[in-house]
Amino acid sequence: MTNPPAIDLDIEYYVDSVYDDSQRIRLAASWIAQHYGFDRFQASISIVGDDAIREVNRTELKHDWATDVISFVIEMEDKVVDGEVIASVDTAARLHQAAGWSVEDELLLYVVHGLLHVAGLDDLDESQRREMRAAEQACLLALGVAHAAELLDRWDNISY
Repeated sequence: MTNPPAIDLDIEYYVDSVYDDSQRIRLAASWIAQHYGFDRFQASISIVGDDAIREVNRTELKHDWATDVISFVIEMEDKVVDGEVIASVDTAARLHQAAGWSVEDELLLYVVHGLLHVAGLDDLDESQRREMRAAEQACLLALGVAHAAELLDRWDNISY
């Protein structure tokens, strides 16, 4: 029997009045680590507002706008990964209704997307986007997100 991967997450909320979804975030990281064969999965996860994510986007990526999620791989070696995910609850609050689910589920999607980037997935071309969307859907379904199955096709039509 294979040992489960070690999961080491530092989850911080830098905004007020946000539901603490740390349990589902930890389950998502565990699912991703197991699915992609990591022995150790480490990540710093920050839940912020649009002003903060815009500043990170501007200083780190030279894009002067707010976005849904930003992720960085700090280190990836053998079966160990360390990364950072920054997700905007303000963007989730603006866009959740278009997706047909709660702010919490929209924000969880952003965190899952960022964690999948940390795990090595990308979405630069159509093939990669399909793989990313399928992984997002599978992870969210494993976490019991009610409408994940029916929303897979709609995600690409929502402008983040």
